[in-house]
Amino acid sequence: MILIGIAALVFGTAFQRDVSGAVQVWIGSTAYNHCFLIVPLVGYLLWERRAVIASVAPSPTLWPLVLMPLLSALWLIAAILDIQEARQLLLVAMFDVALFVALGPRVFWQLLAPFLFLFFLVPSGAFLVPTLQKITAQISLSGLELLHIPVFSDGFMIEIPEGAFEIAEACAGLRFLIASIVFGCFFAIVMYRSVIRRAVFIALSVAVPIVANGLRALGIIVLAHIEGSAAAVEADHVLYGWLFFTLVIIILIAIGMTFAQKIDRCISVRTTGWSKPVAWRFAVAMTAAVLLALAGPAYAARLNALYPSAPLPAAQAPPVAAPWHAVSDVSADWGPAVYGADREFLEAFGEPGSGIVIRYVALYRLRAIGNALTTTGNRLVDDRQWHIAEYGRTKAILGGQPTVVDSTEIVSGQRRRLVWSFYIVDGKIAVGLIETRLLRARAVLLGREPVAAFVAISASMDDPTDPAERQLTRFLTASQPFPEYLAMLPR
Repeated sequence: MILIGIAALVFGTAFQRDVSGAVQVWIGSTAYNHCFLIVPLVGYLLWERRAVIASVAPSPTLWPLVLMPLLSALWLIAAILDIQEARQLLLVAMFDVALFVALGPRVFWQLLAPFLFLFFLVPSGAFLVPTLQKITAQISLSGLELLHIPVFSDGFMIEIPEGAFEIAEACAGLRFLIASIVFGCFFAIVMYRSVIRRAVFIALSVAVPIVANGLRALGIIVLAHIEGSAAAVEADHVLYGWLFFTLVIIILIAIGMTFAQKIDRCISVRTTGWSKPVAWRFAVAMTAAVLLALAGPAYAARLNALYPSAPLPAAQAPPVAAPWHAVSDVSADWGPAVYGADREFLEAFGEPGSGIVIRYVALYRLRAIGNALTTTGNRLVDDRQWHIAEYGRTKAILGGQPTVVDSTEIVSGQRRRLVWSFYIVDGKIAVGLIETRLLRARAVLLGREPVAAFVAISASMDDPTDPAERQLTRFLTASQPFPEYLAMLPR
């Protein structure tokens, strides 16, 4: 226990960025507040197996160490690609391998469930939000049509005669889903011995909250229709949601108890072939496991030393050719919520006989590890002012070359805007975080272009005579090619 405790402290210190990042998410996101309960739940599962722990002797084994260099290398790749969830999952996997090495296969197998439960410490699943939004919107829309309630749908915006509703990220049901999965796995471990029964209940804990969240959203809209006012129920929709989720959990428990099994955690004591543990064997095994795990962070620190953090020299924004001209007396009512940029430019441009195009440019000096360019905390809109109605991709011309950019429609009351966005990394245009992270990793590993950028341009969709797509196309045609602009920046 002392050696495992020391190994846990070393892991926590060496992987401090991953641990602190997870805790910050636990604190800041209601979808992951339950993560504070994971360690007590693991403690309960271990306590429930106290007879097992008393019946077997740990036997350190070295062969699982072959997994550690692979996991450490994967952690390094995830760190360079700046995929925080992957780094944290691999950290837990390496710690589990260290436990495997210290305890041996028999003890580890008997305690497999609580050790696997440690993976719930990782705040994962945010990538599911867009899919959950679509499912919730579709269930709500289908239900309203089935009930013959007049409805108009525009992406995640649903409007009935009594008012408009948005299936926002917070309404996607992620926190219900994650909490239900954690509960389902815990319930299945405690109540069932059969693998099939456990799998069935866990599957129910995944499917039921997804459907239930859609029905919850539908119920709120129907209640507004009955009461004749959307505002009357909007203020209490969070309370309705938690009450509904509590009811769903009670129903899941009732279903699960119908095929519960009595589990005997005691096992027969086997003395044949077991010898008294020797302290030096534990010390050698745990030391080897920890050193192999630390290879990834050590190489990551070396890479970061090659890219010292330094401010970018003063630079001008990318120029735009006539007839476009900067408009200084127009207040930019839209702008992304972006963090950690080394330089930012938010400007409005006008064209005779046309509307106003707003351009946002964020410049980043690349780092080997932990670059803010691709952090998932960045948002294309300020959620307090604008809401995303629809998003996808469209073709555009940048620097005379056809390319693909992200296209997002946003709304604020009666106003609508179209936003095109893309990244420039290593002299190439990229869309989406995956492609951007791959290009950034290549630039870092090969020592190439050290500055990257995020660009977003927006035009109003309120003028049908001059569609926003045409305005943005003309603006990009008149703009200096962004890869060329980055290549000319002072270093």
